[in-house]
Amino acid sequence: MKKGALYTAGSIVILIICLIAFVLPASLGRGGNQKALEFGKYNGRKIAYESGSDFANFVSYYAEMFRNQGMQIDSSNQYYLFNYAFNSTVMKYAYEDAVKQSGWKVPKEAVNRKLRPYFYDENGKFSSKLYNQADPARVEEMRSSIEENLYTGRFQDDNFGSETEIFGTTALFGLKEADAELDFIKNYEAEKRGFNLAAFKKSDYPEEEKLAFANKNTAKFIKYDISIITVEDKATADKVAKRLEKGELTFEDAVSEYSQKSYSNTEGKLTNTYQYQLENILNDKADLDTIVSLSKDSVSPVIQTLIGYSIFKVDGDAVQPDFTSEDMKTRVTSYINSYESTMVEDYYIAQANLFTTEAKANGFDAACESLGIEKKEVAPFPLNYGNASVSAKLDTSIEGLGGAATNENFLKSAFSLKLNDFSEPLVNNDYVIVIQYTNTENAESDTESTSILADLENYDSAAAQDAIMDGKKLENNFMTTYYSNLM
Repeated sequence: MKKGALYTAGSIVILIICLIAFVLPASLGRGGNQKALEFGKYNGRKIAYESGSDFANFVSYYAEMFRNQGMQIDSSNQYYLFNYAFNSTVMKYAYEDAVKQSGWKVPKEAVNRKLRPYFYDENGKFSSKLYNQADPARVEEMRSSIEENLYTGRFQDDNFGSETEIFGTTALFGLKEADAELDFIKNYEAEKRGFNLAAFKKSDYPEEEKLAFANKNTAKFIKYDISIITVEDKATADKVAKRLEKGELTFEDAVSEYSQKSYSNTEGKLTNTYQYQLENILNDKADLDTIVSLSKDSVSPVIQTLIGYSIFKVDGDAVQPDFTSEDMKTRVTSYINSYESTMVEDYYIAQANLFTTEAKANGFDAACESLGIEKKEVAPFPLNYGNASVSAKLDTSIEGLGGAATNENFLKSAFSLKLNDFSEPLVNNDYVIVIQYTNTENAESDTESTSILADLENYDSAAAQDAIMDGKKLENNFMTTYYSNLM
């Protein structure tokens, strides 16, 4: 089972005869009594873990599925177990609501057809003797379970196709795909292109470049010793400022009495103390000069900050940065990554352009050796945005290509190049890359239409699930309930 996947109720048959009790963690018990946990509601119908509930049944179902795959239920996968169960319960309730509105009822013969195979003899035929020997209560449980699943499954089958209600190989129900659509998808693989790749990792930005920037922008890394009072409105801030000026209360008392402590700890000390951090809380960055020019123990006038109005007090001397210390080097790196990412991109775009010039003159391999870059060969792939399963895929595990399947600029460039041409430097997540179009494969797709149809049906079903899970009818308290009671 893939972690993070969602499983719809329509694809699951929960028979009472296959349910195995799942033992919850001891934290849910109090003196041997297990409390019901409500994880949310769908259209007013509660989704709770309690004896006999749909949610509890789904938990048991998935627990058994985990065990059948050789997985032990522990803290590392328990979240996924409960999450699958919650999602499946939501889908079940949503589908049942839709079927109820339609007025459809489960035909008795449909239940019988599903029930008969449980009483086949050794020749594969229904045996009245085996049926009559069965425990009537057990048979009734099976019949009720089958009827419930047929009822829920009606929505799934009607909208997305049934595995049993078919004519030849075509589902009688569900969304249909035109032949032209299938041909279009199959033609995804009509042209596959292969490339050479050179990738420049932005996190390798040289230390000397970082220090050069830091030395040109020393003021940004000055550390201040400041206290702050923040209130919601200017009238209150002006009142506090006047009281401070008249000596009616101390700054510390004003912190306790008035401050929302939006930018401070409980004692009023500014929590983000470097100049670039101080600047970023100001509504008007020009006010920074007013604050940094204050002498020790001085108090600022009222200054508008991003979420209110603030008064600053300088408690101690500012500390100049020491760029030889490891802590400050880490601070500079953090600043550059957060605020100067385009500077890093520009540096590697320049490096990529140098690489391209070298590669055009002396070849791709020679350019890699000259600049210390590892050459990557990208196997031919089709123009398949998002690496959809209906076609061959780009290998995004290659360094520099993570997320490239949804990078429109990368795909447009890759499939616009002429053979042996180089791309312009391309920014792809944490990399700047250069590709060279090296080879092509032209062939008809060997993907069967039935395989494509199955993928398209799964996409339709997943889209319906996304809509339901994001819909207004769902009250989703799963995260809060889970982490409050099961962690």
